[in-house]
Amino acid sequence: MTSERLRTYALARGLAAGGPDLGTALDLKQLLRRQGFYMDETGWQRLAADQALYPQLSYVPNMNGGSPQESLEFRGLTFDLRDDLVARGGLAVGATYDGLLRYGWDSGRYLQLQAQLGGLYAPGPDLGRTRARLALCSRNHLTDWHFVDLCLNHYEDHRDLQDITRDEATVSVSTLFERSASRHEVGLSLSRRSDEDRLRSLAEVGLESVWAGSATRLSFEYGAPTGNETGALLTAAGEIRWPAAGQVVGLGLSLSRSPKTLFLGEDRRDDSLGVTGLLAIDGRLVLTAAYSRTWSTVNFFEDEVISFGVSYSFP
Repeated sequence: MTSERLRTYALARGLAAGGPDLGTALDLKQLLRRQGFYMDETGWQRLAADQALYPQLSYVPNMNGGSPQESLEFRGLTFDLRDDLVARGGLAVGATYDGLLRYGWDSGRYLQLQAQLGGLYAPGPDLGRTRARLALCSRNHLTDWHFVDLCLNHYEDHRDLQDITRDEATVSVSTLFERSASRHEVGLSLSRRSDEDRLRSLAEVGLESVWAGSATRLSFEYGAPTGNETGALLTAAGEIRWPAAGQVVGLGLSLSRSPKTLFLGEDRRDDSLGVTGLLAIDGRLVLTAAYSRTWSTVNFFEDEVISFGVSYSFP
């Protein structure tokens, strides 16, 4: 969960305060090298080339992108949906590939290309789902512990009844600091997103922290209204992870409110709650569970979902 820069900063400040072991210094040097701080020549140099495969076993309640409700009520009338239009899911197997390539061009400055491709198949309902993400980022050290980044992201999610394609351009600034024995990274990002023929401007403030026995992340995002929407898209999220019996445990909470729109002449606004849990065993085996609940002013869009998953990392 903790960003690469925050891990670097925490190790550096720990050594500056009298950190005891050589292993910490070697870990710090490796992190700095990956971020281009040990470039011994001018011109482009490859800093990192990583890839991993994550086999997955998941329970996915909505594999087809169908409606969470079986019927629609409109002006006193009830319309039943065809079975193939209602959400269907079940136990699914699949895998995700994650690849990263990083080239430095100046001290602390590099280009990073990251690609993810994943697929799931649920044999019970005979449904499949594919997702892909491609990100190209210019990451740049400014001075001291201040940074600025530029990123282009492309994302696709394909299901039987729903296809999502999203493009996003983001500029972000961040700085790192310490308070007593804790280290922090605070960042601000501004984005322009193209999603379902809509253009939306977004702003996000985030704070990642490393404490004596835990790591936390907090974020708040504001999305400007677009088209015939009224009000903003608001999202707040928090996560904490800590070691327990030699493993890592995590809990997350998210809250969101959609802009107000019109659906069949009625005002529609959705409020959502998400809760996640995580257990990482030996750094490779990860168990996850999630609960989400959506309340809507239009009953047709209300939803409640429980899901879980197991994945393993092959570097």
